Amino acid sequence: MNKIVHIPAPSASLDVDVLRSFIAIVEGGSIAAAADRVGRTAGAVSMQVKKLEDMLGRSLFERTRQGMLLTAEGDRLLDYARRMVELNREAMQAFSEPELDGTVSVGIVDSFKGERLAEVLGNFACCYSKATVNVAMSNTVNLVPDLDAGKYDVIMMTPGGAHAQRDGDILVHEEPLVWIAREGGRAMRARPVPISVADNGCAWRKLAMESLAGADVATRIAYISDHDSGQLAAVQADLAVAPMPRSYLQPGLVELGTRDGYPKLGNARLVMRISEGASGTARALAARSAESYGKRIDIAN
Repeated sequence: MNKIVHIPAPSASLDVDVLRSFIAIVEGGSIAAAADRVGRTAGAVSMQVKKLEDMLGRSLFERTRQGMLLTAEGDRLLDYARRMVELNREAMQAFSEPELDGTVSVGIVDSFKGERLAEVLGNFACCYSKATVNVAMSNTVNLVPDLDAGKYDVIMMTPGGAHAQRDGDILVHEEPLVWIAREGGRAMRARPVPISVADNGCAWRKLAMESLAGADVATRIAYISDHDSGQLAAVQADLAVAPMPRSYLQPGLVELGTRDGYPKLGNARLVMRISEGASGTARALAARSAESYGKRIDIAN
């Protein structure tokens, strides 16, 4: 049990630099690793930790042979620390970058569950509140020609089907494409294999059909939907199996592999493409979008 040294005074405040060092220790596993990351000496980082523990009246780390391990109180602080450091970064960024306005048109493929869309838009809006963003969901088959025709400033697409990846495209996310089926279901054992895919031109469909042909596995296309939610619904109902990113796995679904008679599929990729005449506002949105996927890029020009 951690000893409570004292209760912090209501007027006390946490130093963002100290919290940044705290996070670096957690992620690096040691004070030495954290010191390299934050650009301080190990002694200075150690003093920051002591200052933080004294202020909170809690022990935040256990010093072990394996490194610095979080205590329960340290784990409790971690989420607050990350949010405060990120909020500080956003605030500084909002006031250090030029004011941008205008309208940006964005096309986003209906793949990878669109789970980052809210984060992407929120990340952008906090810095460029005067801009207007028009967002449309579509498939890669339509997004590419629409971008070339000037309908969009930025698109997020899955290359490899009807449209290949071009020089200048920015890879923002990649993960294994796998066969997904209902756990304990009958569809996975059926022959020919009933599969759920998008229409022609989909990169995932192309990878699936090529891998099945190479493995001499008999298949039939049982369900077609250009929306990944539709493809997944057929799997959940045990009507088909589907080639989908591994992140789509959820309780009740399983990944099938070579031991089950299903060939490997390769990787699913998500790339960003920016129109040649994109405005500074559009390029700023593209940069924030990439950051939401952990990519820091310079696309000022």
